[in-house]
Amino acid sequence: MSKSLGNTVAPQDVIKQYGADILRLWVASADYSEDLRIGKEIIQTTVDAYRKIRNTLRWLLGNLAHYTPADDTPVAAMVDLDRLILSRLKALGEGVEAGYRAYDYKRVVALITNFMVNDLSAFYFDIRKDALYCDPISSVRRQGALTTIQLVFDALVKWLAPILPFTAEETWLSRYPEALSVHLELFPELPEAWLDDALEARWASLIRVRRVVTGALEIERREKRIGSSLE
Repeated sequence: MSKSLGNTVAPQDVIKQYGADILRLWVASADYSEDLRIGKEIIQTTVDAYRKIRNTLRWLLGNLAHYTPADDTPVAAMVDLDRLILSRLKALGEGVEAGYRAYDYKRVVALITNFMVNDLSAFYFDIRKDALYCDPISSVRRQGALTTIQLVFDALVKWLAPILPFTAEETWLSRYPEALSVHLELFPELPEAWLDDALEARWASLIRVRRVVTGALEIERREKRIGSSLE
């Protein structure tokens, strides 16, 4: 930025329009080993990334409104899909904590965002919403899904708190109104037993098949031969 060129971006203007957490997310996403760039397009990209994070947290919060401690399900009793997400959550946690220790915030943001967008929104949520909305309250599959969502929620909000302090605080207190602050919490210690390489390998092939089927469904939808993919 140069005052003489008149291309400066004032932090207070960004905060006024988008909020301080957008500016914090841009800072954390930037590679500080190189020259930093900022402008309207870059800020808009950050806003879009923030919106995806916030929408994921809203989805988790909305479904946790139906969660009770009676739904708690041991991981060993869960179906494969839920155990797969917990395996990936454990792997994510290791990457996130390593990123924080190395002051590599860009990596932390990339890991969490990728997990939220690809593993949760586009995959797990898309599959699990049927069980959450349609299965009986006593359903083991539904209870296992709610337990998984609870574990995912707690971990993600704690990991995001140093980078998005206002958003994390708002989210945490919406879930736990009696809590003092998410910033008094420690990062979760996730069990090593959650990692399951065999399960990951089996689901990798299933996901490849799903990707092909999803692509074929898009062609059918574009040709107006079907409406929703459930048809």
